[in-house]
Amino acid sequence: MFGQQGGGRHRFREIIAKFREKGATSPEKAMTAQELGLPPRFEQAMKRRLGSTGIFVEISGKYYLDEARLQQVEERRRADGVTAQGGRWASRKNVLALRMARLAIGMTAILLALANILYIGSAYLRIAVVLLVVVWVALTAFQFYYLARLRRRWTESGSNNDA
Repeated sequence: MFGQQGGGRHRFREIIAKFREKGATSPEKAMTAQELGLPPRFEQAMKRRLGSTGIFVEISGKYYLDEARLQQVEERRRADGVTAQGGRWASRKNVLALRMARLAIGMTAILLALANILYIGSAYLRIAVVLLVVVWVALTAFQFYYLARLRRRWTESGSNNDA
């Protein structure tokens, strides 16, 4: 958030603290970004992903912190197993691990099938190749399911576009 690598979660907490210390936690107490002491990038971020979260709400150029929405988002993150280091990175790492496993299993199945056809000619090796292909298909199906679930979750939370 606001162009700094690695400090997004920390910056986010700082902004929440500013809203709370200034008392901008309801529509009646909303303040401008300048009154809150926020950088101009805050308003730009509000037009993108930050505004779509619903945590910070804009009313006529003034902003307030929606504590109820913040609590919902934090509860959802905890329920999803998202830590301060987690989030989308954890999801991307999981997808990458699935793809790597599929690649390794697929390559092993192809190599074993070729070895069996060209050199060995074993019935047991054919069974092993079939089992590897079944595992590969199962991993592929699971990957599709996992990606669909992630997309649905990101869409529901209103954070499906990267800022």
